Amino acid sequence: MFQTHVPSKILQPYIAFYYTIKCKKTDYDNIISEYNLPSGFGHMGFHFCGSFYVVQKKGEQELPRFYTVGQQTQHYYMNSDSSKVDLYAVTFKPTGLWHFFGLDMPSITDKAIATTSLFNNNIQKFTKQFDSQQGDKLKIKLIENLLINHLLTVNPQLNVIDSAIQRINETYGCCSITELISYLGINERYFQKQFKKMVGITPTVYKRIVRFNYMFAEIKNETPIDCKALIALFNYYDFSHFSKDFKKYCGACPSKFHIEKFKFLQELMASKAFLNPPL
Repeated sequence: MFQTHVPSKILQPYIAFYYTIKCKKTDYDNIISEYNLPSGFGHMGFHFCGSFYVVQKKGEQELPRFYTVGQQTQHYYMNSDSSKVDLYAVTFKPTGLWHFFGLDMPSITDKAIATTSLFNNNIQKFTKQFDSQQGDKLKIKLIENLLINHLLTVNPQLNVIDSAIQRINETYGCCSITELISYLGINERYFQKQFKKMVGITPTVYKRIVRFNYMFAEIKNETPIDCKALIALFNYYDFSHFSKDFKKYCGACPSKFHIEKFKFLQELMASKAFLNPPL
């Protein structure tokens, strides 16, 4: 169902990985429906067959055939009424979409836009090739070539916000903003403003998402959740603090959440794909 692909070296500062999702309605009780958690990354999806729509607290959103979405701050479902869905997608590092396209990142937090607006006329030729090309690797290569060609026109440069993101991940999201500012040697007001501009959410919210993903990756589906160990390991103040974060991002308290119900989520967490790779 879920498979990742490594990007070319030139793209690795901005793109974490490519992935494919393949679903058949016959594998589900009713419609295709997959549960997702906030990841701390942006995404660009290319529907080849069928299409998804997103269901979250704020309501439903139909995803364009080619879509781009920024940070997700809550759990959500990717649903489809199609008999089959084949999706090819790009996972951008937290600042990747800003570096590539200079997007207003807060405006695409929890919201998808049409990717066609980002590539102008190049998308027409790409679409014809994408529709006619056979094989996952060849389709991923087409997407990669589209991105490389765009990258060469913008020539982005990594900066202090990228260093901050790296540090947050090195500490599993457990460092404080004060520690981060001291480590980077920059003004806090400037840091807060630039971070939200480039990532779409505040550094505090991003840290919480990162910490939660590292914590969640430690949960094993065959055993009860060891809350005490996770609280100590990831610097939660107490069970109440831990439970609040868990319910915020999972939609249920630890005792009522059963990961074995969600096959895609199990595959995703087992792959550790969303544990941020180094710059």
